[in-house]
Amino acid sequence: MRTSLTIFRRDFLRLLRTIRVRVIVIGVMLIPALYSWVNISAFWDPYSNTENIRVAVVNEDTGARSTITGPLNIGGQLVQQLHDDHQLGWQFMSASQAEEAVRSGDVFASIRIPEDFSHDFISMFQGTYSQPTLIYEVNEKLNAVAPKITDQGASGLDNAISTAFKKQIATAVSTQLKNSGGTLSKKFRESSTHSADAFNNAASTVDSASTQITELQNSISALRPTVEQAHATLDAVERTLIDAANTLTQVQKLSDDVNNEILNFSGDITHAYVDATTALTQATTNAQTTVTNINSHIANATNQINASTQGLHVLLENSDNTLTQLNSALSNPALPAEITSPLRQTLSDLQAQNAAQKAALNELETARNTTSDTSSSLLQAAENFAQIGQQGTTATQELRDLVHANVPRLTSGLQQVNATAGALSASLSAQQVLVSQAKQLLSGMTEQFSQTNNVLESFKNNLSGIQQGLLTARSDILALYRTIEGDEALNTISSLNTMEVSTFLATPTQLETHAIFPVSNYGSGMASLFSNLSLWIGAFMLLVIFRTEVDPAGLKNLTISSAYLGRFLLLAVFAIGQAIIVSTGNLIIGIDSVNPVVYIATTIIISLCYLSIVFGLVSTFGHIGRGLAVVLVFIQIPGSSGLYPIEMTPQFFQVISPLLPFTYGISAMRETVGGFYGHHYLHSLSVLTIMAIIAFLSCIILRRLLSHVNMLINEELAAGGLIVNEPVRILGSKYKVTDLIYVLKDREGFQESTANKWRWARRNYGLFIRLSIASGLATVVILGVLSRIYPNEKVIFFALACLSTLIVVTIICGLEYIKQSINRDQRLSELSAEELEQQLSEHSKNPRKYIVEQAPLNTAHVVIKEEENS
Repeated sequence: MRTSLTIFRRDFLRLLRTIRVRVIVIGVMLIPALYSWVNISAFWDPYSNTENIRVAVVNEDTGARSTITGPLNIGGQLVQQLHDDHQLGWQFMSASQAEEAVRSGDVFASIRIPEDFSHDFISMFQGTYSQPTLIYEVNEKLNAVAPKITDQGASGLDNAISTAFKKQIATAVSTQLKNSGGTLSKKFRESSTHSADAFNNAASTVDSASTQITELQNSISALRPTVEQAHATLDAVERTLIDAANTLTQVQKLSDDVNNEILNFSGDITHAYVDATTALTQATTNAQTTVTNINSHIANATNQINASTQGLHVLLENSDNTLTQLNSALSNPALPAEITSPLRQTLSDLQAQNAAQKAALNELETARNTTSDTSSSLLQAAENFAQIGQQGTTATQELRDLVHANVPRLTSGLQQVNATAGALSASLSAQQVLVSQAKQLLSGMTEQFSQTNNVLESFKNNLSGIQQGLLTARSDILALYRTIEGDEALNTISSLNTMEVSTFLATPTQLETHAIFPVSNYGSGMASLFSNLSLWIGAFMLLVIFRTEVDPAGLKNLTISSAYLGRFLLLAVFAIGQAIIVSTGNLIIGIDSVNPVVYIATTIIISLCYLSIVFGLVSTFGHIGRGLAVVLVFIQIPGSSGLYPIEMTPQFFQVISPLLPFTYGISAMRETVGGFYGHHYLHSLSVLTIMAIIAFLSCIILRRLLSHVNMLINEELAAGGLIVNEPVRILGSKYKVTDLIYVLKDREGFQESTANKWRWARRNYGLFIRLSIASGLATVVILGVLSRIYPNEKVIFFALACLSTLIVVTIICGLEYIKQSINRDQRLSELSAEELEQQLSEHSKNPRKYIVEQAPLNTAHVVIKEEENS
């Protein structure tokens, strides 16, 4: 603690020595307060300036008239009222002007009263009710809050119209009642007389009805024989219908059989026609083919015979000539007889043979001619046979056409007979059902006659009592009239105040508002949110301006805890100054406060709690902590019930609300503004204080453990050369004692182990980084698509996207830390034996020494130091 106070005094005096630093410090304390003051003043009472919210009014109402309301023009009445109403900036214009004004943003909304607006109101009295409608258009692009204000104005306008209409109806009714009050007594007297006469006439009518009931009972008794006779007749009719139905069933069966026979006959005719036609055609074709073949053979033979006979004729002629010449030669006397005699005999034989051959040749020619005639006869016979076959086919075709033409007619006729029989059968079935129902009806009529007779008898007895009651009522009415005659109660109707009656009926109830823990203006109600935001922003600005690390110069045995506490005490002074400036300025502006001293003290406590949380984040996580502090701001605004009740926010913010510091800071400050109730104030302040203490202690522990992570981040930022980095203070030696001993004992083994680690990292580092980034991006894209499909769950998807991003960042940081650890081991393996012994000596002398090493600006390698508990 003494070291922490020493750090606080030293650093505070350093700030006071420099005027420029003092100016900066004053600015750091004033700027957050300006945020609160400006916003509170701007939102001091915005709802008192709603007359600047311009709303166009278009009146197209033509009015209406009814016997109940008289002339009615609600649109005109409304315009007159709006001229005197300054809750909104009413602008009266035409429909086209209003439409253009809404679209251009000259007005926030427009209300159009249709031309049949008043007529729709009185339509209920005409039996054709039509809902009166105001046409309301709003430009929601101009502002998020203005449409809500104009919506309230439109709703108020609707209520005003309803009230005005009810008031006018009530006025008309009360006026009519007042005007008729003078004649009410006279009408009552006339009504009592008429009522007495009516009761007397009714009693006479009841007596006449009793007589008619007796006559009806007699008529029912006379109907019993008729019903029994009708029942017997229906039995005979039912038997006749059953016989007729059976006959029709037989007719249907017979027609079906005949129809089937006709169809079978038609099929047989068709098959016979096909077979006969096919056989006749085939026979004709075969005959023609045979005749053609025969004629062909005959023609060939005739040609051969002609050629042969011609050659034989020539040969025989030549032979005759030769024989004649030989015969002439033998006649020469010079030739001896013994020579010519045998030759003459031979020539005689040859001539005889030639004559025989000529005779045979003539017979052959005769046979040839006969064959030609036979061939012609065959051809003629074939043609005749073909004609006969064609005639047979034609006759068969005519027979088939005749059958096919008449069979459908017969079939159709039989089907009509069958259908008619079926229809008659169905009709008979329906008639049988009707007859059965009629029999059942007649069977029940006897019982019904008995019951009806009993009912009539009972009713007749009741009529006697009714008649007596009517006569008694007549006497009572006459007695009532005599009792109230001259009473002054009816005279009060003529003195009714129609205005009071109509006002009461239009607004029968009046809302009386009592504020619990009243807050006089909107600025006071919003001051708690703006003040908490200012205090958080102020703490964040302190961590941007001031370093979180302590200068160890002049300090011996400085530890993380003492340095952390010393720097926190310095920042706490400025945080208290911010709180006093913010709270005092709020009170000067004029916000409500039930106890200004408690209000200022509460603001100081809240400021210190926020400083503890923000300082812990920045000191532990460096630039990442600053980012987390900013993230907490925009999460806490909707999640802490600062603007809207937490019940109006999505489920995600309702779940995290109890975990947010703003929830308790705003609640505690509201208690000091509006008033205290129970232990709410102490509960909110206690929870917030516990959060701050937990953050303070846990961040001291994490500060020691995460120093190397911060140095890793600083190294990466330093590599860019653009972002300002703060040197990270850590404890102990630059290297682990175990690593130092390992290198001294087995340098080659340590170098080999380091080389293997570096080889693994070099081989897989880029792959793991790419996989992590790709998986993170894919997860965010998928969640984005799901949020479009399920818009009601978009808050949950957003939270999951943030969580997945945080996981990816953690994985990347872990991989980078592993790489830098390998780099550190590589540097350690390159140290000489003297340097290793020097590191061991420093570690053994002061193992908890508060040391620092700034990340180099032009290299990506940083020597990382870790805490070693020896």
